[in-house]
Amino acid sequence: MVGLPTLIATFVAGLGSFLNPCSLPLLPAYLSYAGGISAADLVDPERRHRHRGRLVGGTLLFVAGFGAVFVLLGIGAGGLGRQVREAERPVEIVGGAAMVVLGLALAGVLRSRWLERGRRLELPTRLRGAGLWSAFPLGAVFAIGWTPCVGPYLASALTLAAVSSHAGTGAVLLAAYAVGLGTPFVLAALLYASMPDVGRRMARFAVPAARAGGVLVAALGVLLLSGQYTRLTSLLASFSVPHGG
Repeated sequence: MVGLPTLIATFVAGLGSFLNPCSLPLLPAYLSYAGGISAADLVDPERRHRHRGRLVGGTLLFVAGFGAVFVLLGIGAGGLGRQVREAERPVEIVGGAAMVVLGLALAGVLRSRWLERGRRLELPTRLRGAGLWSAFPLGAVFAIGWTPCVGPYLASALTLAAVSSHAGTGAVLLAAYAVGLGTPFVLAALLYASMPDVGRRMARFAVPAARAGGVLVAALGVLLLSGQYTRLTSLLASFSVPHGG
Protein backbone atom coordinates (compact mmCIF):
# COMPACT_ATOMS: atom_id res chain seq x y z
CA MET A 1 0.00 0.00 0.00
CA VAL A 2 1.30 3.43 -0.97
CA GLY A 3 1.27 5.92 1.89
CA LEU A 4 -0.15 9.39 1.24
CA PRO A 5 2.94 11.15 2.68
CA THR A 6 5.20 9.28 0.24
CA LEU A 7 2.90 10.10 -2.68
CA ILE A 8 2.96 13.76 -1.71
CA ALA A 9 6.75 13.69 -1.38
CA THR A 10 7.23 12.29 -4.88
CA PHE A 11 4.64 14.70 -6.33
CA VAL A 12 6.48 17.65 -4.75
CA ALA A 13 9.76 16.27 -6.15
CA GLY A 14 8.22 16.37 -9.63
CA LEU A 15 6.97 19.91 -9.08
CA GLY A 16 10.42 20.94 -7.88
CA SER A 17 11.93 19.47 -11.03
CA PHE A 18 9.74 21.72 -13.18
CA LEU A 19 10.57 24.82 -11.12
CA ASN A 20 14.31 24.19 -11.32
CA PRO A 21 16.32 27.11 -12.78
CA CYS A 22 17.65 24.80 -15.48
CA SER A 23 14.19 23.82 -16.72
CA LEU A 24 12.05 26.96 -16.73
CA PRO A 25 14.10 28.99 -19.25
CA LEU A 26 13.58 26.19 -21.79
CA LEU A 27 9.79 26.05 -21.30
CA PRO A 28 8.90 27.86 -24.58
CA ALA A 29 11.16 25.49 -26.52
CA TYR A 30 9.56 22.42 -24.93
CA LEU A 31 6.06 23.72 -25.68
CA SER A 32 7.05 24.48 -29.25
CA TYR A 33 8.49 20.99 -29.77
CA ALA A 34 5.55 19.27 -28.08
CA GLY A 35 2.93 21.11 -30.11
CA GLY A 36 4.86 20.95 -33.37
CA ILE A 37 4.58 24.73 -33.51
CA SER A 38 7.25 27.08 -34.78
CA ALA A 39 8.70 29.96 -32.78
CA ALA A 40 6.89 32.38 -35.12
CA ASP A 41 3.55 30.76 -34.18
CA LEU A 42 4.31 31.25 -30.50
CA VAL A 43 5.24 34.90 -30.97
CA ASP A 44 2.21 35.90 -33.06
CA PRO A 45 -0.93 36.39 -30.84
CA GLU A 46 -3.37 35.28 -33.53
CA ARG A 47 -1.41 32.12 -34.30
CA ARG A 48 -1.09 31.28 -30.61
CA HIS A 49 -4.86 31.33 -30.16
CA ARG A 50 -5.40 29.35 -33.35
CA HIS A 51 -3.00 26.63 -32.21
CA ARG A 52 -4.12 26.50 -28.56
CA GLY A 53 -5.73 23.06 -28.92
CA ARG A 54 -2.71 21.70 -30.74
CA LEU A 55 -0.39 23.10 -28.09
CA VAL A 56 -2.37 21.56 -25.21
CA GLY A 57 -2.82 18.22 -27.01
CA GLY A 58 0.87 17.98 -27.85
CA THR A 59 1.84 18.86 -24.29
CA LEU A 60 -0.42 16.11 -22.91
CA LEU A 61 1.28 13.60 -25.23
CA PHE A 62 4.69 15.01 -24.21
CA VAL A 63 3.83 14.51 -20.53
CA ALA A 64 2.55 10.99 -21.25
CA GLY A 65 5.85 10.21 -22.97
CA PHE A 66 8.10 11.13 -20.06
CA GLY A 67 5.55 9.74 -17.61
CA ALA A 68 5.80 6.31 -19.25
CA VAL A 69 9.58 6.32 -18.90
CA PHE A 70 9.44 7.39 -15.25
CA VAL A 71 6.90 4.68 -14.42
CA LEU A 72 9.23 2.09 -15.95
CA LEU A 73 12.07 3.49 -13.84
CA GLY A 74 9.85 3.25 -10.77
CA ILE A 75 9.07 -0.38 -11.53
CA GLY A 76 12.79 -1.08 -11.86
CA ALA A 77 13.67 0.77 -8.64
CA GLY A 78 10.90 -0.94 -6.67
CA GLY A 79 11.85 -4.33 -8.08
CA LEU A 80 15.50 -3.77 -7.25
CA GLY A 81 14.56 -2.80 -3.70
CA ARG A 82 12.56 -6.00 -3.40
CA GLN A 83 15.56 -8.07 -4.47
CA VAL A 84 17.69 -6.55 -1.73
CA ARG A 85 14.94 -6.40 0.87
CA GLU A 86 17.14 -8.24 3.34
CA ALA A 87 19.46 -5.26 3.13
CA GLU A 88 16.65 -2.71 3.49
CA ARG A 89 18.43 -0.70 6.18
CA PRO A 90 21.66 -0.28 4.15
CA VAL A 91 19.55 0.84 1.17
CA GLU A 92 17.92 3.48 3.36
CA ILE A 93 21.30 4.64 4.66
CA VAL A 94 22.92 4.91 1.23
CA GLY A 95 19.87 6.52 -0.35
CA GLY A 96 19.41 8.87 2.59
CA ALA A 97 23.05 9.99 2.52
CA ALA A 98 22.83 10.69 -1.22
CA MET A 99 19.63 12.69 -0.72
CA VAL A 100 21.20 14.79 2.05
CA VAL A 101 24.18 15.68 -0.15
CA LEU A 102 22.04 16.42 -3.22
CA GLY A 103 19.53 18.38 -1.17
CA LEU A 104 22.20 20.56 0.44
CA ALA A 105 23.67 21.21 -3.00
CA LEU A 106 20.24 22.29 -4.32
CA ALA A 107 19.76 24.50 -1.29
CA GLY A 108 23.07 26.23 -2.00
CA VAL A 109 24.77 25.00 1.16
CA LEU A 110 27.18 22.79 -0.79
CA ARG A 111 28.71 23.77 -4.10
CA SER A 112 28.70 21.27 -6.93
CA ARG A 113 29.94 22.03 -10.44
CA TRP A 114 28.01 19.03 -11.72
CA LEU A 115 24.70 20.41 -10.40
CA GLU A 116 25.43 23.99 -11.38
CA ARG A 117 26.36 23.04 -14.92
CA GLY A 118 23.12 23.48 -16.81
CA ARG A 119 23.13 21.27 -19.85
CA ARG A 120 20.76 22.03 -22.67
CA LEU A 121 18.75 19.05 -23.79
CA GLU A 122 19.33 18.49 -27.50
CA LEU A 123 16.33 16.78 -29.04
CA PRO A 124 16.73 14.73 -32.24
CA THR A 125 16.38 16.87 -35.36
CA ARG A 126 13.98 14.40 -36.96
CA LEU A 127 11.58 14.75 -34.05
CA ARG A 128 11.74 18.51 -33.70
CA GLY A 129 9.04 20.12 -35.78
CA ALA A 130 7.89 16.72 -37.06
CA GLY A 131 4.33 17.42 -36.00
CA LEU A 132 2.00 16.48 -33.18
CA TRP A 133 2.64 12.74 -33.59
CA SER A 134 6.19 13.18 -32.33
CA ALA A 135 5.16 14.66 -28.94
CA PHE A 136 5.06 11.28 -27.15
CA PRO A 137 8.55 10.12 -28.24
CA LEU A 138 9.84 13.64 -27.53
CA GLY A 139 8.60 13.24 -23.96
CA ALA A 140 10.42 9.92 -23.68
CA VAL A 141 13.63 11.51 -25.01
CA PHE A 142 13.18 14.35 -22.51
CA ALA A 143 13.00 11.83 -19.65
CA ILE A 144 16.02 9.83 -20.82
CA GLY A 145 18.29 12.78 -21.63
CA TRP A 146 17.23 15.06 -18.82
CA THR A 147 19.47 17.88 -17.62
CA PRO A 148 21.71 16.95 -14.65
CA CYS A 149 20.55 19.86 -12.51
CA VAL A 150 17.12 18.29 -11.89
CA GLY A 151 18.58 14.86 -11.18
CA PRO A 152 18.40 15.17 -7.37
CA TYR A 153 14.61 15.29 -7.44
CA LEU A 154 14.39 12.24 -9.65
CA ALA A 155 16.98 10.47 -7.50
CA SER A 156 14.86 11.20 -4.42
CA ALA A 157 11.75 9.74 -6.03
CA LEU A 158 13.68 6.64 -7.13
CA THR A 159 15.13 6.23 -3.64
CA LEU A 160 11.65 6.25 -2.13
CA ALA A 161 10.56 3.72 -4.77
CA ALA A 162 13.51 1.46 -3.90
CA VAL A 163 12.76 1.72 -0.18
CA SER A 164 9.18 0.61 -0.89
CA SER A 165 10.61 -2.74 -2.09
CA HIS A 166 7.69 -3.30 -4.47
CA ALA A 167 7.58 -2.82 -8.23
CA GLY A 168 3.92 -1.78 -8.21
CA THR A 169 4.50 0.79 -5.49
CA GLY A 170 7.51 2.10 -7.39
CA ALA A 171 5.34 2.54 -10.48
CA VAL A 172 2.70 4.48 -8.52
CA LEU A 173 5.31 6.70 -6.86
CA LEU A 174 7.02 7.60 -10.13
CA ALA A 175 3.61 8.20 -11.71
CA ALA A 176 3.00 10.74 -8.91
CA TYR A 177 6.39 12.26 -9.71
CA ALA A 178 5.44 12.50 -13.41
CA VAL A 179 2.13 14.16 -12.49
CA GLY A 180 4.00 16.68 -10.34
CA LEU A 181 6.30 17.49 -13.23
CA GLY A 182 3.64 17.33 -15.94
CA THR A 183 0.85 19.38 -14.37
CA PRO A 184 2.73 22.72 -14.67
CA PHE A 185 3.58 21.86 -18.29
CA VAL A 186 -0.12 21.43 -19.10
CA LEU A 187 -1.10 24.58 -17.17
CA ALA A 188 1.59 26.54 -19.02
CA ALA A 189 0.26 25.25 -22.35
CA LEU A 190 -3.27 26.34 -21.40
CA LEU A 191 -2.06 29.80 -20.37
CA TYR A 192 0.43 30.37 -23.17
CA ALA A 193 -2.13 31.68 -25.69
CA SER A 194 -3.03 34.60 -23.43
CA MET A 195 0.20 34.82 -21.40
CA PRO A 196 3.20 34.20 -23.68
CA ASP A 197 5.55 35.38 -20.92
CA VAL A 198 4.31 32.72 -18.50
CA GLY A 199 7.74 31.07 -18.53
CA ARG A 200 9.46 34.33 -17.59
CA ARG A 201 6.96 34.95 -14.79
CA MET A 202 7.46 31.48 -13.38
CA ALA A 203 11.24 31.90 -13.59
CA ARG A 204 11.05 34.46 -10.78
CA PHE A 205 10.29 31.62 -8.40
CA ALA A 206 12.90 29.21 -9.78
CA VAL A 207 15.75 29.95 -7.37
CA PRO A 208 13.62 30.16 -4.18
CA ALA A 209 11.80 26.97 -5.23
CA ALA A 210 15.12 25.21 -5.79
CA ARG A 211 16.33 26.26 -2.34
CA ALA A 212 13.12 25.10 -0.66
CA GLY A 213 13.17 21.87 -2.65
CA GLY A 214 16.75 21.23 -1.59
CA VAL A 215 15.80 21.60 2.07
CA LEU A 216 12.94 19.12 1.64
CA VAL A 217 15.17 16.61 -0.16
CA ALA A 218 17.80 16.88 2.57
CA ALA A 219 15.13 16.50 5.27
CA LEU A 220 13.84 13.32 3.63
CA GLY A 221 17.41 12.07 3.49
CA VAL A 222 17.86 12.68 7.21
CA LEU A 223 14.66 10.75 7.95
CA LEU A 224 15.91 7.81 5.88
CA LEU A 225 19.35 7.92 7.50
CA SER A 226 17.90 7.94 11.00
CA GLY A 227 15.43 5.18 10.26
CA GLN A 228 12.52 7.44 11.15
CA TYR A 229 11.03 7.69 7.64
CA THR A 230 9.16 4.37 7.76
CA ARG A 231 7.96 5.04 11.30
CA LEU A 232 6.74 8.51 10.38
CA THR A 233 4.87 7.35 7.27
CA SER A 234 3.29 4.51 9.25
CA LEU A 235 2.21 6.95 11.95
CA LEU A 236 0.71 9.38 9.45
CA ALA A 237 -1.01 6.53 7.62
CA SER A 238 -2.66 5.39 10.85
CA PHE A 239 -4.44 8.72 11.12
CA SER A 240 -5.93 8.34 7.64
CA VAL A 241 -7.29 4.83 8.29
CA PRO A 242 -10.82 4.88 9.74
CA HIS A 243 -11.15 3.07 13.04
CA GLY A 244 -14.26 1.23 14.09
CA GLY A 245 -16.18 2.70 16.95
